[in-house]
Amino acid sequence: MDADVTVARQLVDAYCDAVEEGDADAQEYAEEQLADFVDESDDATPDEVLVALLDLPLDAGTLALLNEVSVKLGRRGPGVVEALLEAALGDAPPELSLRDVVSVAGAVGALLEAATRNPDASSRTDNACSVLDAMPEGDLILGLVEVLEGPAADRLKRAASEMLVDIGDAAVERLQMSLRDRDAEPWVTDTLVDIREGGSAGASDDNDGADEADEPDGEGVDHVRDDDLAGAGEAREGDPAAADQPRGGDPADTPGRLPGADVIGRDYDDFIARFKRETGQR
Repeated sequence: MDADVTVARQLVDAYCDAVEEGDADAQEYAEEQLADFVDESDDATPDEVLVALLDLPLDAGTLALLNEVSVKLGRRGPGVVEALLEAALGDAPPELSLRDVVSVAGAVGALLEAATRNPDASSRTDNACSVLDAMPEGDLILGLVEVLEGPAADRLKRAASEMLVDIGDAAVERLQMSLRDRDAEPWVTDTLVDIREGGSAGASDDNDGADEADEPDGEGVDHVRDDDLAGAGEAREGDPAAADQPRGGDPADTPGRLPGADVIGRDYDDFIARFKRETGQR
């Protein structure tokens, strides 16, 4: 284990102990030591060191510190995603997925919003998800796909797949580029299928709503009388040109065909003849 990771964990423990004991002086000292430690970290500092600081509880004393840690992690780009996913999963039982661990209800895209998180989730889980949430979408997608392509454990790959499915269509193009990766292909294929099925379900729901909206409710609708339809059918009987057209429909509804002028003329004549007959005109 990196020595700096050990130091980071010791500082986190010191802060948490001071808060639990209500020792204001010890808490202030721990805050100062943590701030100095974060200030001294740079691009050469291993990801795991900064990730270890995500065990800090979010409160008034750590807000600024955790913001700085989040910014430094976010600047590292796609390469830090795997470490953040691992931190989010934490020590939860292996059979639990990321969604189970965070207990998200109705997350927007891949963003695991604080309001929907399990209050029993660890500080590390919440803080890691916050960093993932704040990353540029392009970096997040690339980092998640790299997890699928790399040697990560199946649990991490499942978590990456879950987040990519939540992101949806924006991740499809990058995922398709990995279909030729032999190791990643099964995960990529499943992820793409889940994204497609999720989109299809949404479209189906939208169409269901449109169909319901189109159904007549019986109020304010001018219904065509049955005898009008019968009259129209009789007028078209024996007309060879009309036989090719849908009964009671517009010839333009026939795929790939437009109504000819002669058909339009005959339909108009039929209408005029029926109108005069039904109104007693000659």
